[in-house]
Amino acid sequence: MRGRRLRYNRNVSERGRRPGQHAIVERDVLVRYLDAWTAKAVRSHRGGTYVECGGFAADALRVFGEFADRLDGHHLELVIAGSAAPEGAPEGLSVRVVAEPRAAETTGPTLAHLDGPEAWPLLGFFACGEGHEVVVTAPMPDADYRDALGAAACSTAVELVGDDGKARLLAFATADSRHLAMFKSELWAVDEFAGIRYRDPRDPEGALVDISLTPQLLPLRRALLGELRRSGPRTVAELQRFTLLETIYRPEDAIGAVTSAVAAGDVTREPEKGRLASRTVVGLA
Repeated sequence: MRGRRLRYNRNVSERGRRPGQHAIVERDVLVRYLDAWTAKAVRSHRGGTYVECGGFAADALRVFGEFADRLDGHHLELVIAGSAAPEGAPEGLSVRVVAEPRAAETTGPTLAHLDGPEAWPLLGFFACGEGHEVVVTAPMPDADYRDALGAAACSTAVELVGDDGKARLLAFATADSRHLAMFKSELWAVDEFAGIRYRDPRDPEGALVDISLTPQLLPLRRALLGELRRSGPRTVAELQRFTLLETIYRPEDAIGAVTSAVAAGDVTREPEKGRLASRTVVGLA
């Protein structure tokens, strides 16, 4: 991990426009994840391609600019679909403009950002392939979007709910569970200035959760209890895997949720004492 993480600069990125609450959080998550993704790409001999199909090309250039001294010889490329390339590309970054997203043929590791309702038909196109992953920012769809997310082995979706109750969907799809965990780390690390709260589409109670590095875990606790009712006793490692793949939370959040469930007498653990370890078995009380 890089010693200094890129911080989203609203004064620069928002010059001349006043984006809404949702756009601020979407951009912050995307910038943070692209920063982490690029750090991995410049350490790999395979390099990578970032495909921008929304309005964040200028933000992407600022991220790549943070790596200007490390881009040369790393085969890093920015592909912009449907709009002109902004100025300011750092030396060592290849920039290509295509008329529409499907013309962005790529090889090797690829991260794509799709924006708007037209993102869902394109998700499978970009998500299929070794090392391919997609971030989607879109209005809440009328139809079920989960089939589209199923094109990738690992995915998550979170509703961004504003002060006025209006929601947009932020989704991520990848074949690599480690990258899903990395995305969720950035999801919970964004600034809280925008007045947005998260809601898990799979939470039957639709609880709103403040964005925080230490989030409210009650929705996760309910989800883990439901999983134990369905499947029987599980190890902590299995519950962490469930948390990663089936909720908006991070694997490490499962420890706190299980700890509170044990304290409340909702679950038992074996062994009964000591630190919760990956092999600790948890079951309903």
